[in-house]
Amino acid sequence: MKKRVFSFLIGAMSLMLVACGGEKKAEVESVDAYPSKPVNVVIAYKAGGGTDVGARILMSEAQKNFAQPFVIVNKPGADGEIGYTELLKANPDGYTIGFINLPTFVSLPLQRQTKYKIEDAEPIMNHVYDPGVLVVRADSEFKTITEFVDYAKANPMTLTISNNGTGASNHIGAADFAKEAGIEVTHVPFGGSSDMIAALRGGHVNATVAKISEVASLVKSGEVRLLGSFTNERLAGFEDVPTLTESGYPVLFGSARAIVAPKGTPKEIIAKLHDVLKAALESPGNIEKSQNANLPLKYMSPEELGQYIKDDDKYMREVSQKLGL
Repeated sequence: MKKRVFSFLIGAMSLMLVACGGEKKAEVESVDAYPSKPVNVVIAYKAGGGTDVGARILMSEAQKNFAQPFVIVNKPGADGEIGYTELLKANPDGYTIGFINLPTFVSLPLQRQTKYKIEDAEPIMNHVYDPGVLVVRADSEFKTITEFVDYAKANPMTLTISNNGTGASNHIGAADFAKEAGIEVTHVPFGGSSDMIAALRGGHVNATVAKISEVASLVKSGEVRLLGSFTNERLAGFEDVPTLTESGYPVLFGSARAIVAPKGTPKEIIAKLHDVLKAALESPGNIEKSQNANLPLKYMSPEELGQYIKDDDKYMREVSQKLGL
């Protein structure tokens, strides 16, 4: 009996050693042979929004110098939390990466108990910095920021402003503007940018706070009107639109769109992805298509992006406290 037990223990220990050796070997192989299968690219919002459009442009360019397909996976819901969670809880093997939107990525954990932490992200590269704008329909009675604010002051809570989710980036931008302007409005959350813009186009809300890339084509076609930008300087191509700051409401707001992997992804794989994506970002094809889509490209290295996330988290903590969100 003792001999049987001893033999069983030896066998079990051997299996454990083989398994451990196998895991180590698999990890080395995954780095050396990477990529050996398609890489999922998680987008936490619906197809057709600014993040999705920019991601598809960039990944199509990156595909030209990558041995396996990049597969866009849209995972909308819960203001981005569903997609962020799926991205960051995936195996850190380089076969799941994705886009995060700042400040939404850092603001959601400040508003509620999310299933991810910002520390779960391994920075790869920043892609876009997209300034915020206040938009109304072209047939709106409001032609200027002053008219909008004056009406809101005379009619508290009457004006409705759509956003991309409670506690998400556009909501915070709108709430900060309302506080600075001393007005009370009704914020109407949606699951993503495409839905909030559809609500404006359909006349279901009075205004929306969006990113310029999401509405630039609608402005140019004459369907919607920009009342102001959340920037220090007037936007290129829209020089006739005043900034909120020059209108008397010093609110700066925009969205960085960055690419990250789950924490623990091997540094060699992060470096390989970074190099492929940076080359794609700087390629003539991506620059031209991004300009056509009104996507303001802004590169940040992994180190720069990591610091930007920390700084944005600090800023959002201060703003959330200021707004009581």
